[in-house]
Amino acid sequence: MHRRAGQLLADIRPNVRSGQSSPTFTPAKKNNSKSFNRRPRKLPPSDFPAATKLADKLIRVVAGTQFTPRRPWKHTETLRGDEWRLLEEVTKHTRHTPKTETQTAFAVDVEDADPAIGPEDAGAVGASVIEAGSLVEVRKATIFACGIVLGHTYMNGRMWHLSLISTGEIVQHVHTDAYIEVPRMVDKDLATRAGTSAIPTNRIETNARVAILKHLREAEKEINKASLVIGRKNTVLYPHVKAKDSDEWATVSLSDAAKLVSDYRPESWPTLFATHKYIMGRPVEFVPQMQTQRLALTYDVRPENHVVKLQRVVDMVRRRSPQLDLFIEKARGLIINSREKATESWDEPPSRVVVEHVAFSPDDRDILDVLHLALRRTRRSSADPYSGVVTSIIKRIGLYSQMIVDDVCLRQFLIEMGEVAPWEDMISQRRELNLDLMPEEESQRVKEHSTLVKKGLSVWPRAKETRPLGPEDFYSCDSVEHLRHDFGNLPVYVVDDVGAEELDDGLSVEPVPNEPGSAWIHVHIADPTSVLPPTHVFAQAARQMGSTAYFIHRTWPMLPPSLTHGRLSLGSLASKGKPEPVLSFSFKVDAEGNMADFDVKAGLIRNITTVDYDSVDKLLGFGAIPVGRPFETPTNPPSFRAIPALETKDVENMRLIHDVILRYRKRCRQVSNPFVFSAPFADLTVPAKPIYGAPITSITNASYYRGFPSLTYEVSSQKTVERGSRLIIAECMKTASRVASRWFSAKGVPMLRRSARPPIALEDRRDIEKLEVMMDENGFVDHAEFIKVKLHVPPVEYLLEPGMHWAMGIPQGEGYVRVTSPLRRYNDLVAHWQIKDVLLRPRAHARLFTPGWLTSYAPELLAQEKLWKLSDRSHRTQWALMYIRRFLDHPNPPGDRIDPLQSLSAYITEPGRTRDLLTYQYACHIPSLGLPAIIVAPRNTDIPVGQHVNVRVKDVQVGLKSLLMLELCGGS
Repeated sequence: MHRRAGQLLADIRPNVRSGQSSPTFTPAKKNNSKSFNRRPRKLPPSDFPAATKLADKLIRVVAGTQFTPRRPWKHTETLRGDEWRLLEEVTKHTRHTPKTETQTAFAVDVEDADPAIGPEDAGAVGASVIEAGSLVEVRKATIFACGIVLGHTYMNGRMWHLSLISTGEIVQHVHTDAYIEVPRMVDKDLATRAGTSAIPTNRIETNARVAILKHLREAEKEINKASLVIGRKNTVLYPHVKAKDSDEWATVSLSDAAKLVSDYRPESWPTLFATHKYIMGRPVEFVPQMQTQRLALTYDVRPENHVVKLQRVVDMVRRRSPQLDLFIEKARGLIINSREKATESWDEPPSRVVVEHVAFSPDDRDILDVLHLALRRTRRSSADPYSGVVTSIIKRIGLYSQMIVDDVCLRQFLIEMGEVAPWEDMISQRRELNLDLMPEEESQRVKEHSTLVKKGLSVWPRAKETRPLGPEDFYSCDSVEHLRHDFGNLPVYVVDDVGAEELDDGLSVEPVPNEPGSAWIHVHIADPTSVLPPTHVFAQAARQMGSTAYFIHRTWPMLPPSLTHGRLSLGSLASKGKPEPVLSFSFKVDAEGNMADFDVKAGLIRNITTVDYDSVDKLLGFGAIPVGRPFETPTNPPSFRAIPALETKDVENMRLIHDVILRYRKRCRQVSNPFVFSAPFADLTVPAKPIYGAPITSITNASYYRGFPSLTYEVSSQKTVERGSRLIIAECMKTASRVASRWFSAKGVPMLRRSARPPIALEDRRDIEKLEVMMDENGFVDHAEFIKVKLHVPPVEYLLEPGMHWAMGIPQGEGYVRVTSPLRRYNDLVAHWQIKDVLLRPRAHARLFTPGWLTSYAPELLAQEKLWKLSDRSHRTQWALMYIRRFLDHPNPPGDRIDPLQSLSAYITEPGRTRDLLTYQYACHIPSLGLPAIIVAPRNTDIPVGQHVNVRVKDVQVGLKSLLMLELCGGS
């Protein structure tokens, strides 16, 4: 029988239609009878479907394909038939072939992609390189594909990976688009030979891609087999991994999930890959982690109540239940009332008013809770389980004109329902930040921490104990008290902003006798490790948080305020007549500006003077910092606040610190002269913190909001800010970190150094020389000029070796260890504990933090820095756009108000990308507002990077990701 006979039989189907003759049969002849034909028996029409189904089943049984679906004709197998077909897939794309939907989806939208505006921005959000030859799954919205990574390239200040997917296309994506990775699926050399261009440029690249496609399709077959095993077991994962508390989130690792859903080789890569696809196909129950999915391979599990409420509301929408109709009618009345109150109270201070006569039923509360949950940021990697419900409800209310119900529309709806305050901060509510959103006076966490602090310090110091410390135990006493150097009455100057909440550094100066021009600068840093051991619950919480969160409306400290303000912040003990324990990082600068010596010691300081930056600038005659206020009438140069009375000796000491640091800085720039690029940025301030939004707990009565907080909109840049006293303090802190690295190296002690290599010219090596010519005396280069040059700025790294930090002018072999902010950065705490260990055990071979521990902590540290950097930028953009949105929507604007939005100029920061069939979009930056924005332009528009263009506001979108949309208005 022909080898394809089974398939041929499977394609035979009875062709029975109404109106045709019924099926016929010829009975067997009897031996004693003559041949004859009997009229066929007619089947009733009702039996036709059954007959068709039976015939189909019989044919499938005969063909042996009863368990497989009908397929189209397969290719006839030939010696090299598959290779020719793969070759066709690889070569069918040409330079003139338009991008496919998959290619466009990954190239256009980069999640959390904001243009770098400072020398370390690219490093702080540095990409993780995926090794060539790795099998990855990339996702964007509902589009996903498996591919083999061929390599990476640098474009527009960002690293892009290029992967070959099974259709033969090259997909350009960022590392966060890859959700799972199997290293070395194909040989790295083979992947490198395939090239990274959109189409193969020679026979070698073509053959390599054909070979890779073979491996890729075999890998997909293995994944499909593993998926069949998971399907046969038919285990529902969610009940096994959800949290016991129905309101709490849980997490599940990929390896644990694979053991639950598959009983065949759950540790194998095909099973893990198939399990990942199983989980990603259930967005109602599981959510991929925001930043580290590929590295952590851990998934967030939604609370049971969230799932149940969503299913309940989905059912209401489908059934058009009377409860939903009642909610919609109630919502219409509340929205109309809220709009009236907002207009009449536009310029009032913020307040919330409860509507006593309108109460929410349990069904109303379920609907509102689901809408709240929909306004929570998740990765755009799969179908949004909330989108259908949100769209249906808001469309039925009929008071919103938006064609598409997105997060911007949903946020406005919740504001007008009284569920969200108009000034509500969306970024601090992100679940991955894990911030305590309760007001401080109501927070159970704050109360528990205050109780622990009071309990621990009430008996401190106490007799030294030999028992191990518990998780709530402070050190019994200062372990290095006997080693502390007493600086006596040496003046220490703590210089910071007015209203600074954590004072952790101070400066003092000592001229060197008999060495004219030489002086010691002492950088005294608050010493929380005098009390806090690394085993304490506060230390563990600090590690989880990473750093203090400074937001416009509120600050979340890394360490409890009851501990920092009452004991650790510089000046808190001195104000009570007690000496302050510090770690002092000292360096000697000679007359030529060289660092002639350095030292690190535990110290005691007593004579502390606290003064703000502006006062120091006034005393030293520097002048005020020029700050732009685009929405206010221009005035004379800003005036200083009242200057505190300081003795002449204090002014002389500050001037000496200034002169010594500038001489040292000048000398350093002669050795290494890096350029610094920085774009103007918006900075909004409020008269007083905190500003709270809507209540965190569910409310039964409706409410509405009046007024809005008073905000000051300022625009500044690193170039305008880093001058005078701010420059001096910044240079002292950098130098203290250099001293720490030198000291660790001299002692042979492991520690993480923050390192950054110099920029790399991607096309012309002379590009860097061009920028060096543009530098001013302080090394600043205009940001618009910088982005015209195609450079790659390598990401920041944390290394055990003393590597270079090019942006700070720190050479190879010296290194940079952050030590100056232990009250607000956990990494600085680690350095302080390591220093104490060296001081107490100078000859020990094993250290408190081993090289292995530090190496494993480095990726965690980088991930935290990335998270906070992006969150801070998104937060400040949201508040700036809330300000601009209210400026535009003001119902009765004053006739004489300044309107900076009438004449805006922006410069292009990235090449244009396809937005839709008719338009391009260009990322840009508006110097006068200090904001990034998006220009929407006709498709035939061509604007080079760095060019200035005149624009006007098209739309202001305040939502989960706030955007300022612009359009061209002629001129350049």
